[in-house]
Amino acid sequence: MSTQPSAAVEAASPLVDRRLEIETPERVAVGFALAGPGSRFAAFVLDGILLGSVLLAVSLALILLYGATGIGSESVLGAALVALWFGLPYAYFVYFEGFRDGQTPGKKRLSLRVVHDGGYPITLRGAAIRNLLRIVDIQPIPTWLVGGGFILLHRKAQRVGDLAAGTLVVRERATGFDLDAGIVEAGPPRLGDEEYELLRQYAGRRSTLDRRARKRVAASLASHFRAAGYDGERDDDAYLAGLHADEAGRRASTELREVTGSREAAALVRRQRRRWVEYRSVYEVARKRGLSALPESQVSRFVGLYREVAADLARARTYGGSPELLYALERIVGAGHNLLYSRRGRGLRHAWRWVTAGFPSLVRRRAFVIVLAALLLFGPAAVAGVSVAVEPARARLMLPPRMIARAEEGADRMRRGLGYVDVPTTAMPLMSSAIVANNVQISFVAFAGGVIAGLGTILILVLNGIFFGATVGLFHSEGLGLYLWSFILPHGVVELTAISIAGGAGLWLGSALVLPGRMTRVRALVTRGREAVSLAAGVVMLLVLAGLIEGFVSPGPFPPAAKLVFGGLVGFVLYSYLALAGREDPGEAGGGTGAAGRREEALTGGRGP
Repeated sequence: MSTQPSAAVEAASPLVDRRLEIETPERVAVGFALAGPGSRFAAFVLDGILLGSVLLAVSLALILLYGATGIGSESVLGAALVALWFGLPYAYFVYFEGFRDGQTPGKKRLSLRVVHDGGYPITLRGAAIRNLLRIVDIQPIPTWLVGGGFILLHRKAQRVGDLAAGTLVVRERATGFDLDAGIVEAGPPRLGDEEYELLRQYAGRRSTLDRRARKRVAASLASHFRAAGYDGERDDDAYLAGLHADEAGRRASTELREVTGSREAAALVRRQRRRWVEYRSVYEVARKRGLSALPESQVSRFVGLYREVAADLARARTYGGSPELLYALERIVGAGHNLLYSRRGRGLRHAWRWVTAGFPSLVRRRAFVIVLAALLLFGPAAVAGVSVAVEPARARLMLPPRMIARAEEGADRMRRGLGYVDVPTTAMPLMSSAIVANNVQISFVAFAGGVIAGLGTILILVLNGIFFGATVGLFHSEGLGLYLWSFILPHGVVELTAISIAGGAGLWLGSALVLPGRMTRVRALVTRGREAVSLAAGVVMLLVLAGLIEGFVSPGPFPPAAKLVFGGLVGFVLYSYLALAGREDPGEAGGGTGAAGRREEALTGGRGP
């Protein structure tokens, strides 16, 4: 089986009907109509209505369940609602696009589909990238001016998320050619329209006539047609039935030529239609069960039929086939192409391998941009911290009144044996959930900001660094350094590391636009986006851990020394994991290097997702 890449070729067409053609490894072009901003926005509105309805329904169900049973606590209920409203909007689009063949319910309703720009089915990673970057496309919130402008003006109708993920949104349409239609081999019509209509009416009414009337009418019609030179059986009724069947077949053949576009294309349809129907039935089985679940003989049969149908598509183009015929063949060839060359799902084993080896090895490979992000975070933090420690009044220029009041109350709270914050045990689940949601959102913004040539990432890192440093400087100026660090350190070592990695992911994404190397900027954006989203996924994992610590350990009734020791142990485990894990299997998670990456490159020739 050929593993050459599909070459994406833009067809020259006006803005209102933009079309993209890809060349399959069999050297057959398959066309896609690109979706415009109107249909894409309508699909998003439908998805938004469905998503909002689900959120409201599930929230109401949780509230009623809690009220009826009293299971858990209000804090647990609140934590569940926070996680639901934060996580489901991301999960909705990533799940449907990544696992449902590129179609959310809204896209399916409007016959839209997300594919990779080589025509390949969208991968889970591609779905994650394009939806994480939605935060850029919706700007200025909620106008969608950035995304809508890109879709309208870009030659492939791609928004920012599509550019980074290497995806397209294509429009499917119904075809006027029916593969299941009956086909009769016959010549051109012999009767005129009036004669055929007279014969057709007799064939339709003959069963309602009595024997004498049928015999009289049949004799009259048969005499007329025989006189015109149409030979047949001696029995008048049988003669007319045979003449009608022959003429109906000839007219069906003429109608077929009108649908297929030429005599040669019609002949191709008559000759190959049964193969096409067989191919489609085998495809449906393979699509539902997966090629890996089929016996070898059936897989070989599918591959053989796919190549034969792809060749028939090329022949139909050569024969001047109609747009309806070509589109019908393009659809079934494209479906087979996507199934044949798509990557198989990797499952839990791959996810575990990514956690234990892939993510830390990727962090080490991109250590330069992660360290640079850390400098952008901690550099301004150090400057702001020293500045505020030397002159505490400057804190009012950098911090909100709430934070300044907390520092002023710190000494009194410490004398009374109170911690940095008071969180009742029953409220800890809600606090943890809210912290995770907030930190993940900040990290997503830092990651997505990288697509603006890294400027958004730099801004987020610097602003958060100033806030963090000013806070630390203010508390130190009040003599509350130990008081603050005993709260920050247990979770902060994980949280700040995660933010640095998220910033590094954003900078790596932005570097594709500033320093693309030998690749085009778009190609570099797609290639580096795969690694960047893998880093972002690891950040989510770390921030969940940090949120649990910040919700349950940091505000807990433990001695400050115990919290500091705990924070030190967490830091030791974290950096040992990042420094040592996965050294025996480098490059596993990057998607572009290592054994797994080489297999992907072999499959797509460097052009696929």
